[in-house]
Amino acid sequence: MNLLGKIKSIGALMLGLTLLFSCEKNGDFGFGSDDVSPVEFSVETVGTSSSVVLLDSISSTNLGVGFIGNIDDPDVGKVKATTYAKMELNEDDLNSISEEAILDSVKLSIKFGYLYKDFAKTVRLKVSLLSEQIEDTLHITTNSTAISNELVAAGNILIDELDSVYTIDLDMAFANRLFEIMRDEGPEVASQEAFEAAFPGLAFQTEDNSSNAYGIVLDPESSMIDFYYSEVSSTGAVNVPSTHKITLGDLTHYFGLELDRSGTALEGLTNTNEEYSPSSGLRYIQAGAGIVTKIDLSELETFANLKPEAIVNTAQVSIGPIEEPVDGVTPPTRLLLLLTDSGNRVIRDGQNFRAIQQDGSNPIGSETPLILLYDEDSKTYIGSITSFVGYYFSDVFRRNQFFIAPPSVNGELGNVVFRPEDFKLKVFYSELK
Repeated sequence: MNLLGKIKSIGALMLGLTLLFSCEKNGDFGFGSDDVSPVEFSVETVGTSSSVVLLDSISSTNLGVGFIGNIDDPDVGKVKATTYAKMELNEDDLNSISEEAILDSVKLSIKFGYLYKDFAKTVRLKVSLLSEQIEDTLHITTNSTAISNELVAAGNILIDELDSVYTIDLDMAFANRLFEIMRDEGPEVASQEAFEAAFPGLAFQTEDNSSNAYGIVLDPESSMIDFYYSEVSSTGAVNVPSTHKITLGDLTHYFGLELDRSGTALEGLTNTNEEYSPSSGLRYIQAGAGIVTKIDLSELETFANLKPEAIVNTAQVSIGPIEEPVDGVTPPTRLLLLLTDSGNRVIRDGQNFRAIQQDGSNPIGSETPLILLYDEDSKTYIGSITSFVGYYFSDVFRRNQFFIAPPSVNGELGNVVFRPEDFKLKVFYSELK
């Protein structure tokens, strides 16, 4: 008799016994001292092994966001973030600037959408002109573009709240030079290509002694250079207020990270896609830098083979309690379990990464990845992988190697540190006696 047949037979037996015992005074089936349950419930904590892997080629191109700032973390080391962006001239609007126009002021507008530390909210921003053009190709976080000594803008911005637009004055020498070229219809503004050759783009950074990192939103609706100038009125007076916008975000932009892990347990982590054992014995995850923790579930396969007819009731993954982060830094609110293999590379399905899927989803899908949610009280990430383990026991879908990774490997800069023994996979199962 197969397993389904056994379950049906036991169900019929239990129903009959329930009806029979309903007339007795000793209580329901399963609670009397003489009753023997045909099902035994158990729990198994599955052993795992782990290591740290440095991923290669983390794309940072045209994400609509860029990172700037400086991080100095005792666990993962130093990070200096710079954002590079082309400027869109919007040359079709230049015909409206007359030869008599007079420049009044120039403002740089920028929106902030991310804070590494939640309390250091004053951005000491500096914006410089690039000395070489940004190539229209895929850029990764280890790339950079040469920066000139010409400072375009600088100033302190106090971020009251994220997703708000803030403005600072542009350097007037740079602003006047650019405005005169636009007003006089110089060859530098004859086309977007000519403009980029003369003004390759901007580099966004913070002062070197700044101690926080920020995410700037690059889109033409909120990130731009506004030229405010006065035009001649019909009576000949120069008093008609006008504007011209040079926008950011529609053209190529990316961010680069300079990483220095010297003096940390990750100092020897230099080769990509290779398993590494940190000297601290801890496990690390760092968004942006491409550091993930690899987990091997080979013991789950051994356990499943020993219990071929076990019924998986529920299975849970937990990571924590994690190590205390730097003051003011909030760990990522979510983590993912991305599938990998012996080559230690993430496995793609189109634009998505293959991952363990949410309960009830297709095990080989990629659109509903399992999310491990962070609990601040217990400092632990928790998620249910019942469907995955159920498919595993049924030998429908078995994979033993995966990465613990942030939900966006290039969308934030946070990190997670934990002890390898604090990754736990518990399987609650039942067996027919």
